[in-house]
Amino acid sequence: MPNLSASGFAEILTYSQFLVTATDGYMSLMAEGDLASIDIQAGGVNINTGGAYLQVLNSETGGSIIHSATGESACISLETPTDAAGSSVLVTPTGIALTFGLPETLASVGLTGTGLTLSVGPPETGALIQMTAESILLKVGETQFALTPAGIVSKAPLIESSCEETKVSMGPQGINESVAEVCRSITAEGHALSAAEVAMSVGVTGVTATGPTSSGEFEAAAEVSAATLTHAAETVSSQESPVTNIN
Repeated sequence: MPNLSASGFAEILTYSQFLVTATDGYMSLMAEGDLASIDIQAGGVNINTGGAYLQVLNSETGGSIIHSATGESACISLETPTDAAGSSVLVTPTGIALTFGLPETLASVGLTGTGLTLSVGPPETGALIQMTAESILLKVGETQFALTPAGIVSKAPLIESSCEETKVSMGPQGINESVAEVCRSITAEGHALSAAEVAMSVGVTGVTATGPTSSGEFEAAAEVSAATLTHAAETVSSQESPVTNIN
């Protein structure tokens, strides 16, 4: 195999056309000082710079591309930058990053030694999924939902859940629960219960109850104590118990 080498001087070759044929199916170009080489053979091409390696192969079952880089700051980057949505892949010793789209609709996937991150849209308002060995976090804007071995933690301006006529909502004003015509709400002012025409509230100012009828039954004793007590009935009022104390 011929060996063409230049030592101690630079040689410049300029041609309009240049053809090199290796009849035995192998060709090697090497820069010994920089430890870089290009090997061309019938089945593929190898490019080796010492810190980076690229191999393009062809076989009976299909082609393959092998790309590797070594070193603490090693990286492999693939990009298709355009005025429209672009895409990129970045591989480093600390992780892998895939991105696609414009900044306002950017979609990305990140893989590191601690977990996986998927995001779409701006960081403040977009959607985010983070997975680690200890937790899963789902986030969209100000709403987030976290699953951990200790339990489930959710945070949102408003939380709503419904199953046919059963509904539950939770927000800054309080908690509302309803099943058909039966409702219950909890706020900073107290509790409110309602069922059709019947309503009852327990608040910081007292207890109020309204409805078509009211009844109470006590097996032993009943006691009511108040500074002012008003009991009114439009038709009939009855009270029956073994002992009743009114103070």
